[in-house]
Amino acid sequence: MKIAIFGAGQLAMMMIEESSELNHEFIVVDPSQNPPAGKHAKHLQTDYANQKTLDYIAANYDVATIDFENVDISAMRFLEDKIKVFPPSQALEVCQDRLLEKNLFRKLNINVTKYKEIKNLSDLKNYCQGNESRYLLKSRRFGYDGKNQLKCNSKIDLLEKLLSECSCIIEEVVDFSTEVSLVCARQDDNNIVFYPLIENFHKNGILKYSKFPYINRKLQDTAEKYGKELLNYFKYVGVLVIEFFVSKDGKLVANEMAPRVHNSGHWSIEGSSKSQFELHIRAITEDLDNKPIEFMPSLMLNILSKYPDDNLLSGLDSHYLHSYDKEERNLRKLGHITITKSSSEQLQPILPEFLKLLND
Repeated sequence: MKIAIFGAGQLAMMMIEESSELNHEFIVVDPSQNPPAGKHAKHLQTDYANQKTLDYIAANYDVATIDFENVDISAMRFLEDKIKVFPPSQALEVCQDRLLEKNLFRKLNINVTKYKEIKNLSDLKNYCQGNESRYLLKSRRFGYDGKNQLKCNSKIDLLEKLLSECSCIIEEVVDFSTEVSLVCARQDDNNIVFYPLIENFHKNGILKYSKFPYINRKLQDTAEKYGKELLNYFKYVGVLVIEFFVSKDGKLVANEMAPRVHNSGHWSIEGSSKSQFELHIRAITEDLDNKPIEFMPSLMLNILSKYPDDNLLSGLDSHYLHSYDKEERNLRKLGHITITKSSSEQLQPILPEFLKLLND
């Protein structure tokens, strides 16, 4: 099958690499020069909404997908009238807007923190009622990796600047014990896959490392219930990832969802018999079989800002290094490292050495 991917970053690169034995033909669309996936497929260096590009994709490819959610919705809707597009544009539209996303969670009875649309500083003050430290101000759009969000007790000029630059919502801070994510995939009602939960550790809104699996049967059942509600609501096809807080009182609180493969699932390349990347490509090409997936306990560490010293790597337990061939830049995701073991107990002693690779 001929597949067009909008976005040509590391997620597109790993989708192509992980489906190499499935005999698909790929093209990537991305305005940047020399993106990671451009080394693995034909690269159209154009804007995502370029009409000539869209016409070419519609005339020559069978299905279109994405490697990041902030693609042009009108472009995806144009393609939906011509070829298959997964995820559907409705899911992209919701995932691009925190308010629409939170409203949908509430509509589907998915547990979320308290939130409200905020238009100005007066709205913020009235909502907080003197408890600014308990709330976060976030942009409705373009807020990934901790960007465009402030504590509501931040300096007034910073709050006013964010409010003047974009539409915002306010969210009550969740008192949580940890953060987890659920990778799920759907081809149709009879072909839905859930991974066990993944535990994630962030700093300043950016994922530092993930541990797999996070074992809690009650929370797993709740997460899968929420996942199925979302997948079926959109008649979703492909991989969807939902991020949750685990509150101090042991409840799942939905934070956000990603209509694509996700950073917290990178361990699955070595830690599962069917990675999230392969799952996604199989789902969008109607090739998602029901064979059980085998898993291995795994640690995944993001390489941020600069590549780790070779001496540190040489002293690390047997590991898998994935480089995205990007230039070093502050807080840029340059690659990741995965370690797998036959049991979670075997992973625990490795963690201190593993975390020395963090560029804090």
